[in-house]
Amino acid sequence: MKMLIIFVLLLIGLPAAGSLANDSPEVPLAKVIQALEAPFRADAPSGRAIRDFQADFIQQAYLAALERVEEGSGRVAVRFDRDGKRLTPLFRWEYTAPTVQEIISDGRTVWVYLPENSQVLESVLPADGLEEREDPLAFLTGLGELSKRFRITWASPSRNEQGDYRLLLQPLRPSSMVEQLVLTVDSAAVPGEGRKAAGRPIYPVRSATIFGPSDSRTTIVFRNIRLNQGLADDRFTFAPPEGVEVLRPEQGGLGF
Repeated sequence: MKMLIIFVLLLIGLPAAGSLANDSPEVPLAKVIQALEAPFRADAPSGRAIRDFQADFIQQAYLAALERVEEGSGRVAVRFDRDGKRLTPLFRWEYTAPTVQEIISDGRTVWVYLPENSQVLESVLPADGLEEREDPLAFLTGLGELSKRFRITWASPSRNEQGDYRLLLQPLRPSSMVEQLVLTVDSAAVPGEGRKAAGRPIYPVRSATIFGPSDSRTTIVFRNIRLNQGLADDRFTFAPPEGVEVLRPEQGGLGF
């Protein structure tokens, strides 16, 4: 469960700038990172900003300790609230397989609802000090400053069979949660590359893989992406059904 929570939170916080290295002969690395970052900036022009997105997803997790692959799928909805230079993501991940579960946040609280167990884990997000904590929630603030935590280079290979770009993100400071990340960036989101949706933003992340401790890794692929639909507040709140036990870990972290 902990790796699932970390992975979800990282995905919400990933699109941002990072340190640059080893440009591809085809396109500068900085250009791809710019395309990845720009729609999620707090000051993004209204016509290019990604305010919310919905998608179906497929997830594949390799559990090294068990030498087993687990597959999952579901739906995700995310809204990015902008307040000056701050970007606050609200999200709802609904897993329909292999078991039903939901991960929801209104920007202040995170709920992890496990219907099978008739339990919900409720955690209040820390108000400050996230940047100095080894906590996945640190990636939810300051999306334009991930260069403080990651070195971003080309992955190998730098493009997949569809021509999309692959980036490798490595923590600048040792982490017990994340060893490295690989993002696949839609080439259509990069100026001068591939097809275009004229005048409309393109969600840049096609897939992401997080490599955790003990050779574990989880890959998630987005499909059927819909942007800027105007998602209502009630998509990102949770009221425990009758009979569901509410578990509250210690304040100041997720506690999972």
